[in-house]
Amino acid sequence: MTTLISPFLRLSTLLLVFGVPFGCQTAKKPVQPSTVDVRTELRIVSGETGDHLTWSTFIDDVTQADVIVLGEEHDDATGHAVQLAVVEDVLDERSGGVVAMEMLERDEQILVDDYVDGLIDATTFAKETGSTNWAGKGSWMAWYQPVVDAALERNARVVAANAPRRYARLARVQGWDAIRELPEARSWLVELPPERIEGTYQERFYEIMSPSDHGDDEIDLSYIDTFYDAQQVWDATMADSVVRAIGKHGSPVILLLGRFHSDHDGGTVQEIRRQLPDHRIRTISLETSRGEPLEAGSNVKQADVIIHTRIDEP
Repeated sequence: MTTLISPFLRLSTLLLVFGVPFGCQTAKKPVQPSTVDVRTELRIVSGETGDHLTWSTFIDDVTQADVIVLGEEHDDATGHAVQLAVVEDVLDERSGGVVAMEMLERDEQILVDDYVDGLIDATTFAKETGSTNWAGKGSWMAWYQPVVDAALERNARVVAANAPRRYARLARVQGWDAIRELPEARSWLVELPPERIEGTYQERFYEIMSPSDHGDDEIDLSYIDTFYDAQQVWDATMADSVVRAIGKHGSPVILLLGRFHSDHDGGTVQEIRRQLPDHRIRTISLETSRGEPLEAGSNVKQADVIIHTRIDEP
């Protein structure tokens, strides 16, 4: 007997892994910026040793990196406050550079440029990119627009890093060959990895996509394969956006994305490392400690630095 993923699990997983936290689109109350002083109140630890770090030690370290990957949980207000503080402090030390964002798709770069040039205001920008409620009601203005503005105030570029969702869906429904067959005028909007990523990242994905109570029933892995193909389209496109930004604008590039893409040597990080083997890459996991860690990630460090965004963490 073959067991398919339950509709509820599939929906909640896809919303979580593919960019939108489950339930946020039906939230009744607008989200709010965090009131936590993230530079003094949070627990910061080395992902390698577990040693506690001060904010200044952490910033001194990541400021030297070529690529800084900030893995968020999309509905975590304090995590977004950390992202803003990192952008401010790193770019205060290193003028220029790039902030690349999973939340913006490549075909929306023209809207980024219109905002930068003053042709549209922030409200119009959020509306035209469909980002107003990207991670909850009012989340763009509360959490992401401050990052965009902080970057621009420090002469950094803002890059729409992600593949359009329609192409990720195309990869899921028709496979990677459909992406390869796109005409040149559209093919630049999306990237594919040279081959399927295997190992821990794939295992973690299949673990989160598989029902936990299937017993002796077989799981239809071919069905999960299609979603994994879509996941890797996002990974490869975001990584390519980072590589292009390094080549065009120089470092640092600060990438904001969901932490499944980056934690435990996630697919986006693997692709960046493959293309930039001689560059210094630092991964930061913004950890709320909600839920149990996936078993498949237990043998690979979570990130170079872990910042616990709940102030009641021990």
